[in-house]
Amino acid sequence: MDRLAHADLAGGVATPDSWAAVEEGALPATAYVGIVSNVDGLAALEKGWRALETSAVTPTSAFQTFDWVSNWSRTYASGKQELHILTGYDRDTLVFVWPLMSQRLLGVRILSWLSDPFGQYGDVVCAAGQNPRMWIDNSLRYLEQIKAFDVLRLRHVRADSTLATAAADQFVDARLHERAPWLDLTQFKTEEDYSGRYSSTQRKRRKKIRKHIEELGPITFTRLPPGEASDNAIAQAIDEKNKWLKERGRMNRVLGCPSHLKFLRELSRGQSQGLEVVVSELKAGERPVSWEIGFRYGGRHYAYITSHVNALTDLSPGRLHMDMSQRAALAAGMSAFDLMVPFDAYKESWSSDCVETRDYFLPLSARGTFAGYSYLYYLRPFIRAVYYWLPSHMLRRLRGGKAEPQEG
Repeated sequence: MDRLAHADLAGGVATPDSWAAVEEGALPATAYVGIVSNVDGLAALEKGWRALETSAVTPTSAFQTFDWVSNWSRTYASGKQELHILTGYDRDTLVFVWPLMSQRLLGVRILSWLSDPFGQYGDVVCAAGQNPRMWIDNSLRYLEQIKAFDVLRLRHVRADSTLATAAADQFVDARLHERAPWLDLTQFKTEEDYSGRYSSTQRKRRKKIRKHIEELGPITFTRLPPGEASDNAIAQAIDEKNKWLKERGRMNRVLGCPSHLKFLRELSRGQSQGLEVVVSELKAGERPVSWEIGFRYGGRHYAYITSHVNALTDLSPGRLHMDMSQRAALAAGMSAFDLMVPFDAYKESWSSDCVETRDYFLPLSARGTFAGYSYLYYLRPFIRAVYYWLPSHMLRRLRGGKAEPQEG
């Protein structure tokens, strides 16, 4: 008989002993689906999860790695946010992971990507040789069976992800389409080749930027090792980025989160086995002027946070920093430099292509149907369109009131 595993939502890892029979044709007799709902259960997945990352049917993003998920969960998975990691086993080998978490908002029980909105892309991780659609379908049947949630909300699903290519038709398109820009570094054999990508106008612009910054002191670009210097740089980067956002009347839930600094510090200091945290700093003399907090995984560099001293915005230190960061990624053997969503105008000159991302949702109850269509399908796209349409002076006025607009 084909079976689908049940697990106590307050417990740890589902086992074959907790199987519950479902209709025929669900899974092979050797396979079962379970759920992990606490940090201890997540820790028990480490060996299998790391092996799965290296054998996945499509490349795993930094935000579905065990290093990212486990560090984030130790910081945030308590109180309002609870782990609900769907797992798939075949012959007792972990072959499928769908990292999710739950929270309740206005009485609606929501499942979303684990670490959302911190993780910039969401996907399932499925072993090569397995059928992703089969595992996704049976995971959805599992969620319907346990009746614990109202709606499944999935943000920033890349068009080239396992989930999108295998099962996009299973979900409702939430009508929020974005583009994730990235630079193909494999087209440059040397740093000289990279320099040749610039037009004469771009070269003049960057030379002018460098000259103005050098008036403050000699320029140095340094990758900071984990420790006090890196910790201080992360704190400065987040502080200056929030100043920049505030001046434009905008707010970002991730950058404004009090625990974000702790999470990034612990991630950078951790003994990661695949995910590499890269903190770089640009100085003019002894004065830091810009930073980047990035990740490297699977030959890809993720530019997670770029920041500069807000008072020096007119000097454009971020442009110089981005140039040096991309050169450093090329020298380190990275194949791609990912600038991620959203597609802002300044990213265009730093990228060679874009991948579409979409938001999806799936109602799991009558309440979830109402919430999904009324808010995620109709209201949220309208609110975001208005938010990005409003000029900075109006957004600053709104932020001065009781209600503050939030991205995400």
